Amino acid sequence: MNLNKNQVDSLVAMTSKKLGVPEQSLRTELENGTFDRLLSTLPRGDQQKLTAALSNPATAQAVLSSPQAKQLMQKLFGSGK
Repeated sequence: MNLNKNQVDSLVAMTSKKLGVPEQSLRTELENGTFDRLLSTLPRGDQQKLTAALSNPATAQAVLSSPQAKQLMQKLFGSGK
């Protein structure tokens, strides 16, 4: 699932607001492939699962292609995007 720039910007803005961190800090983490702030909000077991999934490109693609992820993206960005 590829996101366009507007979708990425919206997702970063929403996540930044929810986590209470500056958008630029979050963008830097994402660009560097680190997810420290996001991981710090999850229970330990979920942290390990997410790290493992994101570390494997095939697994990450499968997760993002799941019906649940697609439904979440539609809710976040609308079906027209």
